[in-house]
Amino acid sequence: MARGRQKRPSRSERHRRRNPPRRPISELTVRLPERRVEPETVIAHLGPTNSGKTHDALRFLVESGKGVYAAPLRMLAQEAHRRLSAEIGEEQVGLVTGEERVNPGAPIVCCTAEMAPASGETLVLDEVQWAEDEERGSAWTRLLLGGEYRHILLLGAVEALPLVRHAFPEAEIRFFERKAPLDWTGRRAITGLRAGTVVVAFSRRAVIGLAGELNQLHPGAVACLYGAMPLASRREEIDRFIAGRAEVCAATDVLGHGVNLPCETLLFAETTKFDGKERRDLEPWEIAQIAGRAGRFGFHERGHVGVLTGVPWADPDPELVRAALVPHVPIEDGHLGYRVVDSGRLRPQLSDLNVARVDELEPALHAWRQAALRYWSVDGWLEVESIQPLLVRLDAVRDALHHARRTLALEDVWKLVQAPVDEDGAALLGALAAAVAGDKPQQTIIGWILDPRRLDAAGLEEAEQAAREASILRWFALQYPGVAGVTIERAAELEETAAARVVRELRAEIEEPTIGRCRVCGARTAPWASLCDRCFMARGYRSRR
Repeated sequence: MARGRQKRPSRSERHRRRNPPRRPISELTVRLPERRVEPETVIAHLGPTNSGKTHDALRFLVESGKGVYAAPLRMLAQEAHRRLSAEIGEEQVGLVTGEERVNPGAPIVCCTAEMAPASGETLVLDEVQWAEDEERGSAWTRLLLGGEYRHILLLGAVEALPLVRHAFPEAEIRFFERKAPLDWTGRRAITGLRAGTVVVAFSRRAVIGLAGELNQLHPGAVACLYGAMPLASRREEIDRFIAGRAEVCAATDVLGHGVNLPCETLLFAETTKFDGKERRDLEPWEIAQIAGRAGRFGFHERGHVGVLTGVPWADPDPELVRAALVPHVPIEDGHLGYRVVDSGRLRPQLSDLNVARVDELEPALHAWRQAALRYWSVDGWLEVESIQPLLVRLDAVRDALHHARRTLALEDVWKLVQAPVDEDGAALLGALAAAVAGDKPQQTIIGWILDPRRLDAAGLEEAEQAAREASILRWFALQYPGVAGVTIERAAELEETAAARVVRELRAEIEEPTIGRCRVCGARTAPWASLCDRCFMARGYRSRR
């Protein structure tokens, strides 16, 4: 994409960016969100997964007839939108995320936390413990501190009790218990899995390899879920499992983040994961969050949790899982959980930075962070959200504008810096920034990205990448309608085509796996290995000769 055409910044330029001039802290405004009108009621529903806390909160929202349901994930917002639309009618419910707008003027709106309005009648803020998330927590914290609603309902794990009391000392706390108890089922062999079983591993390759193993025993009846899948692909896999067309499911820990499956038994194929720095044991709260998906109320009387055996490359620790089924960390008032969530994070808004030019943004962000760290050091529950994702996007935008010899207004640059883009989408973001600034060559690149025909021969990873690009383009179309030929319709078509391609290629990979197969002799290997031990040793011997 656009980065391939760009000249590498000089050493002096890179040094300048890594060491921007610091602005005096006195020039910056560090302030907390404030509400002018206090809510009439604040109620917190705290409890584990499958305890009915969300159900009761949505009942209150429907009865009030007007308000907002704010979730951490687009998929959760979509699920609530479908659920409420079926109950009270599509015309009464809207959906607003960074990538889509459906009936946004409806009395009840389901949205992601970043898109929640600052005021309204009723706010249902789900997964309130996300306030301490290093990269997205600010959206929750700003609603906790400044959201002007008549009624506020906070939903989350019992671990969030200290956070809730920091934000609302007088809040009414309602504790919820699981409706379907969890039982430890020990070791279960892969050869004897019953329908309704979900098996969990902790990387994309591990899950696809595991799905291939399961397909040998359940031909054509294996669902697969992992984070890089487009939402439409996930929905199709979930629907197959719910309808019984898939008997078993292989999933990553995406299962613990808003994917509600009616699974009776959940088995861990792994109890370690790579967290971006090192491979480590799962934390008890991570295990509990995933294990809680077993035994969904209304489908099963009980849930069963254990570990999978019979897969040569998987070696889960049963004691680690069994111990994590019992909360052991004291929270408050005699309640036990798995960790303590007692902080909320904030990051600056443009008005906080006191800047007039784009070249002032980076030093101002660093200075604001230092000022905020000093300012909040006396208030133990507020912390500074990471500014690194903002700096990555800012770099992408500035690089693209520099090489295109274009400029953008400060407000446009800040809008682009807020884009829902990971590091692997930075190049596309740069191309979009240059297009907004009027650089014509970028339109050719963007036009090619938008063309779903490029997916005709795409492999699985290419289709996943196209779906991520489509999501960015949907966001862009809402910010800059029609610029560079990007429209919601074209971006949606690309996303749908990519999702369909992912499902097709995933099915082929599961039925005729290459992941978990030696590329020389075809023997089974660990999913992360491309050669079996025998071929690896033979290849190493030949290379030494």
